[in-house]
Amino acid sequence: MAYVVKVDNKEFKVDIERSGNSFIVFLDGEKTNVEVTHEEGSQLMLIIGNRSYAIAMEADDQIVVNGETYSVEVVDEEIQRFLKASPDKLQKKELAIKGVMPGLVIEVNVEEGDTVKKEDGLLIVEAMKMQNEMKAPRDGVVKKVLIKKGQTVNSGDTLVIIT
Repeated sequence: MAYVVKVDNKEFKVDIERSGNSFIVFLDGEKTNVEVTHEEGSQLMLIIGNRSYAIAMEADDQIVVNGETYSVEVVDEEIQRFLKASPDKLQKKELAIKGVMPGLVIEVNVEEGDTVKKEDGLLIVEAMKMQNEMKAPRDGVVKKVLIKKGQTVNSGDTLVIIT
């Protein structure tokens, strides 16, 4: 699954594939192997190359890597394309909010018929011990909510449809 990741206002294209207990990560096209050696709550220990990294979620949009804090935003590449589309095109289409990686729905903040504004939180999915809030990419009305709290979702599953 491909993502656009912004770290302190620098944008990267990231594609992640699971490979056994580790991951193959393509960062702007460059392949890297990442091994998760320890998970506890919102903390991860990773080995990337020959280096060890301690990562903790500080807030929904901040992580701490080896003691340094970074502002982070992760957006599904498909949603990023919608965000960059012209406002007229974006308003005319149904927009399917899809799962960006396998995880557990821990919170659903909208119901069918709700009016949402751009950046409103729709739901929270926990994946790899990190909570990922999925936000509305534009103003609209929630047409369908296809998930429930406690449900497991896969990468690419349609979770919410906005019109």
